[in-house]
Amino acid sequence: MDKVDYKSPNITFSIENEDHTLGNTLRAVLVERDDVIFAGYSVPHPMEPEMNVRIQTTGQPAVDVFSDCLDDMVKICDILSEKFKEAIDKDN
Repeated sequence: MDKVDYKSPNITFSIENEDHTLGNTLRAVLVERDDVIFAGYSVPHPMEPEMNVRIQTTGQPAVDVFSDCLDDMVKICDILSEKFKEAIDKDN
């Protein structure tokens, strides 16, 4: 494993067994943040189950920003789930 500088504002994460579905969602949430200069993802090869996410921040540790982004995504999913349940209950 490569040595990682956890305080670096510039990191590329490799995530196994993920693809464009998660990659595009992560990128979309990350670019909405004021502390993110760049966020992008790539799937290096369609036959390999790996996705790379690159983050460049305004100075904050990219690891912290990525962790916050994941927390935000969980909150978004919780809100979506609640609204879906409300819509189902309203129709019943």
